[in-house]
Amino acid sequence: MKRIFHTIFVSVVILLLSSCGRPIPIEDLTIALILGVDIDEENNLVISESSPVFSEDAPKNIATYEVKAKTIRESRELFNVRATGDVTAAKIQVFLIGKRVLEQDNWFSMLDTVYRNPTFSINTRVIVVDGPVADVIFYEPDNKPPLPLHLKGLIDKYTMRTTDVIITFQELHRQMYEKGLTAFIPELIKDNDLRLNGLTLLDGDGKYVDSLSINESLLLLVLKGEQKHELTLTFPVTSVEEDGGIFNLNEISIAFSNINTKVKSSYKDDKFSFDFNIKMRGSIAERLFVTGSMKEDELKKMMEKELKSQFEDLINKIQENKIDPTGLGLYARAYHYEQFKKVEDNWGEALAEANINVSVEVEIKSPGAVK
Repeated sequence: MKRIFHTIFVSVVILLLSSCGRPIPIEDLTIALILGVDIDEENNLVISESSPVFSEDAPKNIATYEVKAKTIRESRELFNVRATGDVTAAKIQVFLIGKRVLEQDNWFSMLDTVYRNPTFSINTRVIVVDGPVADVIFYEPDNKPPLPLHLKGLIDKYTMRTTDVIITFQELHRQMYEKGLTAFIPELIKDNDLRLNGLTLLDGDGKYVDSLSINESLLLLVLKGEQKHELTLTFPVTSVEEDGGIFNLNEISIAFSNINTKVKSSYKDDKFSFDFNIKMRGSIAERLFVTGSMKEDELKKMMEKELKSQFEDLINKIQENKIDPTGLGLYARAYHYEQFKKVEDNWGEALAEANINVSVEVEIKSPGAVK
């Protein structure tokens, strides 16, 4: 009896859902896969979208539109009067935002419709464009998939093999409202081709303050303890003399397969203190100088000194900009709640005055297949 009742209930629900609206043929839809937001030279909000064309007679398989609008929601109506089908945002894969937008006050409120409208996917990837968004969204790469697929693949491959950072609308929302850290977003640049260029750093108000290179982005993830894949770093061995040729014959590359980051926090003398203890274990992936030029212990100490210096340079940049992409505020709130509550609205300034120390321990587990 229960099985019969369940079957009848499911059938009724299906009938009700199927009668809620008329099915729309795919050729009558304009399915936006990329949405871009930028500001032009006259401070007008410029919104663009790229969508596939489902027609064998069309000369191109991608249609791209650009409009000036006051809001993202208003741009949809402007797209509708230009596109061949009804524009839908349900399948947007990538959201491009110009760096000039991030330099404006209260830019995040522009995304209200993204979080309010259930048709938007909160798993859409968010990317900052260093330059005009139009240069990216109107780009037609040769011998590559259509731009929406190429761009998504580029982001996913890059994040899996290097930074491990995928910022979606959902993650961006969390970072913007989390007082224990400041937001960061992967950065894209268009020169001869498209390439990801590191991370864009935002302050406590969400405004652009600085950018990190690829190498600095990798170091940031180590500090955050979020480096999940193998990390390869290349160091100059300063004690090995160069021969003056065109090749850098004093370089060594280490593939770190195991990285363990621990953070200890304390509060004394009206200041927060944080100690990073980083252990990195890896194998020699490349060595361009003669074996015997440096003993293993010397090489280990050299790498530890170089890594410590690079981490300290990154921390200095973070403190100078009064930001916290490392999320040290989460430790402060967890272990020193009363002190953190007093400065949570100005956490970047509090972190700028904090004492932050880094210790690095390197272990070389293998010299590689050929010694």
